[in-house]
Amino acid sequence: MRFSGLRGTALNPYFLGAVAIILLCSAGLGTNVLSGYYRTFHNSELGLARLIAFRAVLDAANRVSVERRPTNAALGRITVGDGARAGGFALARQATDAALAGLASSPAFSASVADLQDQLRRTRAEVDALLNRPQPERAPAAVERAIQGMFATYDLTQPLLDTAMTALLKDDSNLVGRAMTARMIGELRDYAGRLGSYIVIVIAQGRPMTPEQRAAFEATRGRVWQLWENIQQQIVTSGTEQVVRASQDTAHAFIRDGLLLIDSTRAQLDAGQADLTTASFTRMIVPSFKPIEELREAYLAMTIRELEARRDVAEEALVYASAATGLALTVELLLLLAGQHLFFRPLLLARQEVIRLAEGRLEPAVAGPGLRGEMRGLFDALVTLRAKLIERDRLDEERARLEQQLRRQADTDGLTDVLNRGALERLVPQLASAAAPVALILLDLDHFKGVNDRYGHAAGDAVLRSTAQRLRGALREEDVLARFGGEEFAIIVTGQSPETIASVAERLRQIVASEPFVLPDGGLIALTASLGTAMTAARPAIWLDLLRAADMALYAAKQRGRNRVIASGDDA
Repeated sequence: MRFSGLRGTALNPYFLGAVAIILLCSAGLGTNVLSGYYRTFHNSELGLARLIAFRAVLDAANRVSVERRPTNAALGRITVGDGARAGGFALARQATDAALAGLASSPAFSASVADLQDQLRRTRAEVDALLNRPQPERAPAAVERAIQGMFATYDLTQPLLDTAMTALLKDDSNLVGRAMTARMIGELRDYAGRLGSYIVIVIAQGRPMTPEQRAAFEATRGRVWQLWENIQQQIVTSGTEQVVRASQDTAHAFIRDGLLLIDSTRAQLDAGQADLTTASFTRMIVPSFKPIEELREAYLAMTIRELEARRDVAEEALVYASAATGLALTVELLLLLAGQHLFFRPLLLARQEVIRLAEGRLEPAVAGPGLRGEMRGLFDALVTLRAKLIERDRLDEERARLEQQLRRQADTDGLTDVLNRGALERLVPQLASAAAPVALILLDLDHFKGVNDRYGHAAGDAVLRSTAQRLRGALREEDVLARFGGEEFAIIVTGQSPETIASVAERLRQIVASEPFVLPDGGLIALTASLGTAMTAARPAIWLDLLRAADMALYAAKQRGRNRVIASGDDA
């Protein structure tokens, strides 16, 4: 290509126009690249702030749990009123109140904190009422209720933790393992304290554990071991030297010595040989809990340091990218002004490539022949920009994939791995938009509460998982199975006759009752199920009517003796 027609001053307007366009496009691309670096830096800052908020919630939950320590000791003292409240009782309450007050100022936590504070006030009122009575007049049942009330108060910290974790993982799903581990360490501290509280209850009652107390104690002890095994797996793979050392301290102080003290004390109480008070036992067991708190702090500190390092790297990259972008624009301008005649054609080609990249067309750039020196470097820079944009698109696709994965997890019941109720209710209107009739089958396990009461919640969870597996294996691929709540499952079947729906429901009933369920300890338990079915033609807003009809049919099945199928219309 020749430019013999562009001579003298006639060339300047074309050249200056090209210069202006190229610089604007380059600035746009630079801004685009810098925005990616800025987003990375901003997300790092945001993630660090959310991690600190998550840590504050964990600290508040721990304060609620730690408040049981002076409470347990006070309930066993002979003194009354303020005398019973010695030994850090008031300080523990003040620390709990301060931690909760810090969370209450956040709109995300205020509602859950209010519920928690209400429960805490009620529980403290029960404790204070007991402490204002002479020790012989503190009814053992009332002492147990007060301690159980403290358990219930800690349980109300879980919605706070759920909210904090959801915010923490919103933009950085890589923190899932760290957040779960920190939360498990906090739970380990609470469940360790609960084991000690069960011993306090028995000491206060002056008799061996009841079967109910023993079952609760064993379930709590099992949960302690389960949490500890999961925590150890995470620490082995990602823990620093400080975290590993804190884990070893916990293993020695609590897992070995603390549990040994708890078990030996329980054995002595069962044999009527223990000569302890709640205060003396609390003094002996509480030191074994301290390493657990130190482990949680070490683990969180490690995670915060990692996020701070990631933020610093992102900040440094942003500074370098800004400097590089500014420098590139300056050099580009100087080169264009110095070589307007020599480099005019290559710069026009470069302009075309810049526009293509700005429009999102990322096919390989085509440089003109004979490029050397600075002009070759310019096209190399465009290749680098293209690679950055391709990398940005890849990251956007990966982020979209992770968001889709999180949405899928939000629609799945964590225990049974089937759809949850919310996902089902969102799906029904889509099914109802088709022309085929829609049927709802509600299945409820008969006397399921007895499984939890007799064998523990771990056994109940195993039964629910097995039930979901059996039901899923008996349904078509297009049928929809969801856990509707507790021991209740819902099945949506479309395009079938009432006779077929009745046959499907009967088959599901038989599958539940066909063979016993295997419990975690190897035992077997036989269960039956009651089912209610309802069916309607596809139309908008059918869910409430369909649910009401199936629920009435299920209620009728329960009333008629359970272990049966009742269809809507047959429940009169």
